Amino acid sequence: MVTPALGAPARFGVLSFLGFVCLMLAACSSSRQPIVCAIPADGDTCMSPSPLLYATSTSSQVLPFTINNSSGALTAMTPAAGPANSGSIVNLGFFLLFADPSTDAVDSDQVNSGGGLMTVAGSPFSLGTAAGGPTSILGAPAGFFYASEPDGTIVGFSTPGDGTLTAPVPNSPFAAGMAPAQMAAATLSATAPAPNALYASDAGSPSGGILAYTLDSTGSLTPLANSPFSAAPNATPGSVLTESSFLFVSLVSNASLTNVGEVAVLSIDLNTGALTPVPGSPFTVGNGPSTLAVDSSNHLFVLNAGDHTISAFNIESNGMLSAIGSPVAAGTATSGLAVYPPYLYVADTSADSILTFKIDAATGAVTASGSTAAANPPLQLTVVNLPVI
Repeated sequence: MVTPALGAPARFGVLSFLGFVCLMLAACSSSRQPIVCAIPADGDTCMSPSPLLYATSTSSQVLPFTINNSSGALTAMTPAAGPANSGSIVNLGFFLLFADPSTDAVDSDQVNSGGGLMTVAGSPFSLGTAAGGPTSILGAPAGFFYASEPDGTIVGFSTPGDGTLTAPVPNSPFAAGMAPAQMAAATLSATAPAPNALYASDAGSPSGGILAYTLDSTGSLTPLANSPFSAAPNATPGSVLTESSFLFVSLVSNASLTNVGEVAVLSIDLNTGALTPVPGSPFTVGNGPSTLAVDSSNHLFVLNAGDHTISAFNIESNGMLSAIGSPVAAGTATSGLAVYPPYLYVADTSADSILTFKIDAATGAVTASGSTAAANPPLQLTVVNLPVI
């Protein structure tokens, strides 16, 4: 089992496009943000859900919206204070944690019954480095929290479920390649050397490098043998996402002027955490893939920042991807995705709006169904369910 993203022209030269990708990495968020019940009725389901969507923005605000269950339409609520240019969100149900790249800290807020945000006592939480990050943040299994830093480290903390970050995990910070970017976690089998694994793309790697660690019961990370694993040669890895026993990685080619977008799929050995490319990997997507998302019907969605489109795929039982039609136009979107079946939301930063798409549950095809103005340019998105009181 596995536990469970600046407008740009459609075509780039290699060097200019890679510069764009480096700037965008902090705004790519694809460690899967779950749709969760902030007040679950039985541990698995929500009664009378009142869904909400939250967006980070280029200003010092978080933008909340209500979601109409019948149409998927968004209605803006009063913005809340939050970090500017936050490129990563951790969704812990009652609590939302936001990366603050201006202070190398994490802002934590509690979601109240009306969908408003209240600052958690002690927030913001310093990550204890002067690296100028974090690049991304991750809520991992068993109450651990990690942040990737641009100085080639990952820092880890315990989080007791109240929105706070407490003591650093043993041996933190951990060496993490040249420029660790997005992270994802997987739950391993009982015979594995540790109960969980953590993966991070290394944006400084020239060969699609994926850093891989076991994550023990204390939260400490140990590099796997043969880490980093190559997602694809001559490619820069960006967003990563785990689903079932597979790791999905967005890639930008370092060698081609025309084929500049792929997604690699790596099979996770649940006994060791090791990664192996599935047959046919990597798979061609649009220009400059930035953000990844999945739904509950084994459909993968890719936001292509270079040509502002969404690619949709069926995820086969062996991890191979089969395209669902042609990429669909998504305004000038380059940033975040959030899935709330049967709806897909896309942050269009340049247009100060959030786009809504309808997902065909049977085929996974996406169809544009609306656009909602945002008070400030949105970046990353996440969805929370609250019960109607």
